[in-house]
Amino acid sequence: MNISILTIGDEICIGQIVNTNAAWIASQVTQLGANVKLHSSIGDELEEITGEIGRLLKTSDMILVTGGLGPTHDDITRTALCEFFEDELKFHEPTFEFLKERYARRGMEVSERNKLQAMLPSKCEVLKNSRGTAPGMLFTTDGKILISMPGVPNEMKGIMADHVLPLLKEKMAKSTSVHVFKTLLTNGIPESTLADLLGDTAEFLKGGTLAFLPSYHGVRLRIGAVAENFLKGNLEIARVEEYIRSKAEKYIYGEGEQNLALAVGNLLKEKEKTISLAESCTGGLLGAALTDAAGSSQYFMGSIICYSNEAKIELLNVPSETILNNGAVSCEVAEALAKNVRLRFKTDYGMSITGIAGPGGGTLEKPVGTVWIGIADEHSVRAKKFIFGTERMVNRELSVGAALGILLKSLQS
Repeated sequence: MNISILTIGDEICIGQIVNTNAAWIASQVTQLGANVKLHSSIGDELEEITGEIGRLLKTSDMILVTGGLGPTHDDITRTALCEFFEDELKFHEPTFEFLKERYARRGMEVSERNKLQAMLPSKCEVLKNSRGTAPGMLFTTDGKILISMPGVPNEMKGIMADHVLPLLKEKMAKSTSVHVFKTLLTNGIPESTLADLLGDTAEFLKGGTLAFLPSYHGVRLRIGAVAENFLKGNLEIARVEEYIRSKAEKYIYGEGEQNLALAVGNLLKEKEKTISLAESCTGGLLGAALTDAAGSSQYFMGSIICYSNEAKIELLNVPSETILNNGAVSCEVAEALAKNVRLRFKTDYGMSITGIAGPGGGTLEKPVGTVWIGIADEHSVRAKKFIFGTERMVNRELSVGAALGILLKSLQS
């Protein structure tokens, strides 16, 4: 089944908000085996909305629409749907009763403006919105389906869970083909090197797909297959995965929606180990990554952002002579920071990052992008040098990814 996602709103087009709705919807319908054919975002213009619906219906079995269902003058999706389906708005008593009950629980009455949300196209099937005031609407035309939902993420997700996903699951059960995907997560190997390691994809994919999705923390490998059912699709995915693992197993740390920081955190919990950090050029980004996960207090004991040389000396007892003789961005300082932060917090591991994020501060000997990452445990302390690039934000994120990779390997050994 081919699905297109249409998001409506000037705020999306001008970049005022990030279009998280489309990404979430796509991930949900893909898990059911549907094929997301198109993403489209358009503004609050009547002719644009009706024109785009017509275009998407030509190539899609289902269109999922979000946005433009509120009670203000710029919410015109209902009007556009009426125009496209040659329909008219009519008062929907069940929706109005639901609105009255909802507002009564808050000690309020339904205003004339909010009452407009009970004016719905007569040809649609009304989809109850248990989390808000604007109901969803389902239209069918020539065997195809259009479903319109609110743009508020929580409300959209409620209608998807209550109505759309069960309907799609039923449709997919009758479908003659499903799209199946699996993602493998790698760290410690660049995209181009990984591609060279795997070799000619035509030789092992045999009709499937493989996408390389690089990020600051590693490369995701998304394997895809189209088959008559999930059983056959998953068998094909497993065959390709077996080949990839035979070539790149040591770089694969997880799969699916997991990320590197979560994988590291899970290993820390599993091995009952703790970590503390000394961050300079990353300014706390590594600590933020590790504490994104709930329950991180089991393994993350604390960090010190020692940005200045004085902070390194006074807070973590790095000898001033070490900095004077070697520079703040050096193996010696990275090792001292990792060792001393571990002792200060009494943790199993201590990690440090010290570098030149840029855009200034570089020299011929230590150009912008030079970063030293240190790690210490009860047996040893060591540091590794990286030279990234010239962009400050990129250097900081790459440093976090490299540090997590080093910690991951230490935990796996």
